[in-house]
Amino acid sequence: MKWTIQFKMVVLFSVIVFIGFSALLIISNKVGEENMYREVQEDMVQSKKNLDIALNQYFLIHNKRISEDSLGTGNRDLAEQIGSAVGGKVIVYRSDGTPFSNVGAEAKLAAAQTSDLQAAMKSKIAFTTVVDKGRVTGNLSFPVLSEGSILGIIQLERDYTDLFKRHLRFQNTIKGFAAVIFVFVFIGSVFISRQITKPIRVLTKRSAEVAQGSLNADIHISTKDEIGELASSFTVMIARVKEQIDVIERERDEVKHLQARNKVFFDNVTHELKTPLTTILGYAQILRDNGFTDQAFFDKGLKYIINESQRLNVMVADILEVTVSSTPIQTFRFERVNVSNIIREACEDMSIKAGKYNIGIRYELEELLYVQGDWNKLKEVFLNVLDNSVKYGNVNSIIQVQSFRLGDSVAILIRDEGEGIPEEALKHVFEPFYRDNGMIRTEKGSAGLGLSIVKNTVEQHGGTVEMKSILNKGTQVNISLPGESDV
Repeated sequence: MKWTIQFKMVVLFSVIVFIGFSALLIISNKVGEENMYREVQEDMVQSKKNLDIALNQYFLIHNKRISEDSLGTGNRDLAEQIGSAVGGKVIVYRSDGTPFSNVGAEAKLAAAQTSDLQAAMKSKIAFTTVVDKGRVTGNLSFPVLSEGSILGIIQLERDYTDLFKRHLRFQNTIKGFAAVIFVFVFIGSVFISRQITKPIRVLTKRSAEVAQGSLNADIHISTKDEIGELASSFTVMIARVKEQIDVIERERDEVKHLQARNKVFFDNVTHELKTPLTTILGYAQILRDNGFTDQAFFDKGLKYIINESQRLNVMVADILEVTVSSTPIQTFRFERVNVSNIIREACEDMSIKAGKYNIGIRYELEELLYVQGDWNKLKEVFLNVLDNSVKYGNVNSIIQVQSFRLGDSVAILIRDEGEGIPEEALKHVFEPFYRDNGMIRTEKGSAGLGLSIVKNTVEQHGGTVEMKSILNKGTQVNISLPGESDV
């Protein structure tokens, strides 16, 4: 559980105030009770004096002498008169603690058990205070003496419930004020602690943003204390970190730039040069084996060798130019070209390699499909795709190639009858260096850059390329290029 500084401050302050108010209420209640009992005691002392006066006046008025008999014969009248004089209930007892009046056995037993009556039986003046179910009564008992002997006992019972209720109301009032003050103090402590911890919260939030990589966190803390100094130091630290990150990013960009240049060099060497060399080597071997017996094939093969050698020479020049340049951007020579002618030439070039696996290449090409493009780069695209179709096509199968106009675009479809590509692999086939682990033919081994170069070249021409495949049925590559009018 996370305890914030504000929470700790509020809890600590609230606990201190609560303990202070609790102690105040306890002391106030104790002092109130002591005052109430002292007031009862003072009233009992005054009542004793009044009882003495009322008792003497009673016997003077009735012209009687105080004796045990006179107390017994007139006890009811005596109790009523002196009781009304002092404002309480008076009971007259014999010297042994039994009442003169006819009361029940239970009342007699209760009277005999009161401590003040027992004290009076020993010639003492005593009073007790009894609290029972919200009712407070005071009992005063004193002996009536004559020449040192006890003639009887008078007990006064006064009701102090109103005094007790006033005490309770006073305590409840204090408790109410304490609760209200505590609530105000609590709210005030929350507000004050919030203001005190606000700079800390701001600093914490900005620190979290910096930890997540955002170095644009502004810290506006104007307090002239330790937190303000910490905020200033934190701002300086962020500025230093940004400077260091700028330096690191510049160095990183330089490293990426160098790596990109190296990657372009090796990509071009291993892929763009491989296919022309394969074509030249294939025709050269056939010419060597057949000699000059077939003049037409000899002329055709010699033409392909010359053309591919020239294209290879252009590629080498382009690679050297890109490698030496400051940016890893390939050189494209855009011109108005007929895509169908490029596709036909690529199909004828790959037919020799396809023949090794008894794979036929059939093409249905709509004529006069013009685009703005680089002849050699586009031919490299079609050669790479056809090369993959040969590699992964089944023996004794057919590769079908189509080109046609589709709206304002030129669509090229190359479909083989091969083992297909898993759905998961289709998501990555155009990524550099990606290779499907299922390839087992020795000739299929490659760096995995062919389709990546295809995708890059097509996109450089403003087109798109996608691949669809069904396992054990074949793969289809769809290429779309922006078309031009054949006029």
